[in-house]
Amino acid sequence: MVAPVFEHITAIMVVSMLFVSAVIAVPAISYVNLLYVDQQQFRNVALEALNSMLFGIGYPSDWGSSDPFNEGDVAKFGLALSESSSFYVLDPDKVQRLDVDNPSGSLDYETVRTLLGLQDYGFNVKIIPPFSVTAIDKSEIPSLLFEVNVTFNDGRPIPNAHVEASIIYVEGKSGYFTTETENSTNLLGQCTIEKGLTSDVTDYIVVLKISVADLATLTTSFMAGFHQHVADASIIGENITVWIPEENLPGEPQANRWIDYVVGVSPDGVWSIYNGTRSTDDMINYGEGYAYWSNLFTGLNYYNPVFIIFTIWTPLGAGGGGRQLVLFAGPYGHTGGYRVFNFGSSAQSPGGGALKLSRSVEIADMTYIFELLIWKEV
Repeated sequence: MVAPVFEHITAIMVVSMLFVSAVIAVPAISYVNLLYVDQQQFRNVALEALNSMLFGIGYPSDWGSSDPFNEGDVAKFGLALSESSSFYVLDPDKVQRLDVDNPSGSLDYETVRTLLGLQDYGFNVKIIPPFSVTAIDKSEIPSLLFEVNVTFNDGRPIPNAHVEASIIYVEGKSGYFTTETENSTNLLGQCTIEKGLTSDVTDYIVVLKISVADLATLTTSFMAGFHQHVADASIIGENITVWIPEENLPGEPQANRWIDYVVGVSPDGVWSIYNGTRSTDDMINYGEGYAYWSNLFTGLNYYNPVFIIFTIWTPLGAGGGGRQLVLFAGPYGHTGGYRVFNFGSSAQSPGGGALKLSRSVEIADMTYIFELLIWKEV
């Protein structure tokens, strides 16, 4: 009699333990499954957004080259070059529309987010060179001296990187001159660029082309001074535009500046694009009708310029000092090897649930790293 009762009690205890375990385990399993599904859905959204940016040409297919540009005319967003049959080739004009300071017009963050269907997500885009280059100017004219350091983006040094330097300089009121030199980095990823110039040099820009295996990047270093703020520029299609930035007034608001020379810079070197005449056709100032200098250069796309160097005849600023030829490299952002420093939101998810995706892309025959950081907004 005792044995059956004991067996019943034991059975009830076993069933109770199984029930309690199920009550605890089933929600835990469901939570893990839901978390996995949520993470997978988030990754799918991120991949779809990245593919739309890199593979889609958008609509109209040449929306980046529209002139005049109206962001309301962009019905679909995509950065791919419509004429290319290869993947991961981006349109330079479309990429430049991500520059919010582009005087020819740009897309804002909210517009792009809406076009991509990312209203519930925040994102940030960076387009950077495949490796990092720093150049420290230690020149004492007439001796030009730069210390160059080449590393991977994680900071590891790159030995045997080939460094080619194209030096553009002016002497007082004379025109511009060019000279070249080269070197290779040591085991620490370092080398020097040295060149003897004349004592009459008043301004210079050094264009560095750094090649590692089959990859190359371009960057510039220039003589310190206010002259890098005398103008700004944009390249859209084959149209080059130059203007005086309002935030950098030299103290002579109506003083004229003349575009004397325009030099293109591409992976293949530097070449002359335009010689000015110091007439009203080449003049910019703050007066009505002269705020911008803009020219269409047929065939410019064939050379795929990464940036442009301008020789500008300009006043030296408030307090007199006469005029001088100065060198200016633009558009801003391109001259450091970057196509876009930063586009999008900087307010990341407070929970830290962000996902970063990166791909190698090609813009104007040069390789860059396209980084998309995306997070779900709460």
